Amino acid sequence: MDRIFFKNNPYPNGHRIQEFCWSGRLIKGRGLVFDFHLVTENYYEEDDSDEEEEEANSDWEAKMAWANFHQCTMSSTFWNGNGAVIGTKDSPLDFSNLLDRTLTIDPLPDANDYHPHVFALDIYLLGHDKCANHHISFTKQYNNSTFNIEWRGNIALFYSGDNEFKYTFETKIRNCKFAGIHLDKRLSLAENSAILKACTLDSNAFELKDGKFELKR
Repeated sequence: MDRIFFKNNPYPNGHRIQEFCWSGRLIKGRGLVFDFHLVTENYYEEDDSDEEEEEANSDWEAKMAWANFHQCTMSSTFWNGNGAVIGTKDSPLDFSNLLDRTLTIDPLPDANDYHPHVFALDIYLLGHDKCANHHISFTKQYNNSTFNIEWRGNIALFYSGDNEFKYTFETKIRNCKFAGIHLDKRLSLAENSAILKACTLDSNAFELKDGKFELKR
């Protein structure tokens, strides 16, 4: 199973990923948005150590702190978040060339210029914290139309009063299927189709299926 690593936390072998979804949605006035949703297993799932924990320098390094919050959810959908605008009329997405680029979402903000409601993804890690500076790249598995995803970023332990993005994570997701592009429910199918066509260079790579635009095989 895929794993996520929070650098220098008490679990150097990382944590198993319980859920992962990569999808898109169309939003009037914004364009095409990518969403990512990741949930880990319990932090302590594989920890069978009975050794007494040494005094930690911070919550990040303390097993007790991680145990109190159980598991991580990092998502742009779980709390109805913003998501990352990836295609607009002025800068349409070429989905076929997605493999040739690394997406950068929410470049690292200045700690003195912090705005709490502008991030694409939300995170529950050691409480309701903040994540930014995401770098996401894709490798397509041509034999089964799935993707491998490499994702790294930064975290601020906002819940404990620290808004400096000094902690990092990284993960590799294997054999992930793009879950399709959800329609803006406020609009007609024709209006959604027009947004898709305007915000992508290869809208004909998608077909309407089960109420969303999915990649053609």
